[in-house]
Amino acid sequence: MQYEGEASAPDTGLSHSALIYGSDDEFMDVAVPFVEQGIAASEPALVSVRNGNVENLRAALGGEPEGVTLLAADEWYETSARTRDKGARWIEEMAGAGRVRLLGEPPWATGNDAQVRDWARHESVTNVAYAGLGVDFICAFDERELPAEIVEHARRTHPTLAGPRDHDSSEGYEEPHQFCRRLNSRVERPDGEPATVLDFDLTDLHRVRRLVTSMAVASGLSGARADELALAVNEIASNAVVHGRPPATLRIWERAGELICEVSDAGEGIKDVLAGQFTPPSDGIGGRGIWLARMLCDAVEIRNGTGCTVSVHASAPDSPQTG
Repeated sequence: MQYEGEASAPDTGLSHSALIYGSDDEFMDVAVPFVEQGIAASEPALVSVRNGNVENLRAALGGEPEGVTLLAADEWYETSARTRDKGARWIEEMAGAGRVRLLGEPPWATGNDAQVRDWARHESVTNVAYAGLGVDFICAFDERELPAEIVEHARRTHPTLAGPRDHDSSEGYEEPHQFCRRLNSRVERPDGEPATVLDFDLTDLHRVRRLVTSMAVASGLSGARADELALAVNEIASNAVVHGRPPATLRIWERAGELICEVSDAGEGIKDVLAGQFTPPSDGIGGRGIWLARMLCDAVEIRNGTGCTVSVHASAPDSPQTG
């Protein structure tokens, strides 16, 4: 990130900063010069923030200047993995021989612990996924509305903190493997008895898909969302019977506007804490199951203990848990 009076920074890859703000003015004091400096340097900028912040930026910039894209958060953000993949493609398409700028503000699902952890992992994994790309990336956090836990996540997942004139190192920053491992240690099985329990093997995958689809539709997910959830669970279930150890079991919990599907087996677990976080090579064989589930679902969590457990979460679009 470059501020007034500083020499141009060399194109050394990713700069990833958190903007923790407590007023509209504090947001604008960082966001406006960040975008204006990008315009002056002919660096394309994509801004996707809360509606009020979009409106304030559009007024301050006199509209939507050439090279700047202003979007409300719900126009850009999808699942965490899909959003990160889309961002990487935009960076690569727009960068050319220079740098680009991103200013984002994720729609945190503050009523859902699993989805909060999922987006926190996304913020951390971005440091690895975008490493080497020529991008200045600021993520905004409104501490007036966000819980202290999420603000703390901001400090732990961003190497620097953005201010109106400079950016400082974040003393709380954690290396992504360490951060994600710590979050994984918090993952627990949902409270209460599951609505459905099914032991399965490779010949039962069609039963798994049908069961997930029917329960998803009954819980309020649209046909397309139900199909996506069934595909995601099928990929995890396939991994469990091919790479894990029996017994393999599917458990499903129903919550208000949300379905939680847990697949467990007695295997040794998934050792890579960043499993499925990166787009697999197009010519690779295998290794796509967890990645595809992350692309399709609101949250995917892995819990290793006496075996391996992967849970996927899907919410109806109008559920209060979608934030």
